[in-house]
Amino acid sequence: MTTTPLWHITARVPLAAIDALVDLFERLGFAGISWLECDDAPPSENIDESGFPISSEFMIDGYAANKPDLDFLNGMTQSLSDLLGVPTPALSLSPVDNTDWLLTCYQSMPARIVGDFYVYGSHIEDLPPKGLLPVLVNAATAFGSGEHPTTTGCLTALSAIPYDAFPANLSILDMGCGSGILGIAAKKKWPDATVIAVDNDIESVRVASENARNNNTVITAIESMGFANEAVAFFAPYHIVLANILAKPVIALAPDFAAHMHQGGIVILSGLLSRHTDDVTKAYVDTGFVSVATHNLDDWMTLVFKKP
Repeated sequence: MTTTPLWHITARVPLAAIDALVDLFERLGFAGISWLECDDAPPSENIDESGFPISSEFMIDGYAANKPDLDFLNGMTQSLSDLLGVPTPALSLSPVDNTDWLLTCYQSMPARIVGDFYVYGSHIEDLPPKGLLPVLVNAATAFGSGEHPTTTGCLTALSAIPYDAFPANLSILDMGCGSGILGIAAKKKWPDATVIAVDNDIESVRVASENARNNNTVITAIESMGFANEAVAFFAPYHIVLANILAKPVIALAPDFAAHMHQGGIVILSGLLSRHTDDVTKAYVDTGFVSVATHNLDDWMTLVFKKP
């Protein structure tokens, strides 16, 4: 079947030009506009709401159904940059095959064994191997299919916790749950546990709840930015906390995790690159945690801490 290509436009933009470039993309009718801090750029003097420096450069992405006029875009970008007094961003334009990549990924995703867990999609017809805990997760609109090294690292760390390390009815928090894969895996290992899955994206909350039903497990999925929703703290103190997110929010959450965990509790952190290890470790040690394990998969880090 012939597919109609989309056009993907990207620009590496100084912080001062973000709003203007996003507005330009919107006015030109681009869809799926997003922007993300460039990790390799130096920090700016601006501070975010968590008290961390904001990157001096961002990457903006947008998509168009029809091929944009790159010369026109460059001219508009040059004019905006001159007005703002910042360097002109370089624009990049490339076609994207408008394939249903979600379906393609879903159909091609093999089953995986990670520690105690057998992670598979509904297209896998073979029975799960005996002795492993089956976790059914399809590629979907929320992060967490089990393929990424950060998810693998968290499942590996979760497998390393002895079943009898905590009471059977322990409390588990999956912060930034995405698809809910980590919370579901934990519920499979400790069937009597109370598992709270939290995400600030309502679609992730929906997908996590759906995945829990597909696994015949019960978790409580809550929309919240960290502990902003009082329901997250209501179920504390937690014996295990899982947070596969990003370095900045992981660091910012250290005091909240410490305040809402049982003594002897375990926190498993990922979504981190090796260069984030020292900063994250310092934040957790300073908050009273003790480092107990580190997993490095393709430069993606999973860090495990214990509250003594």
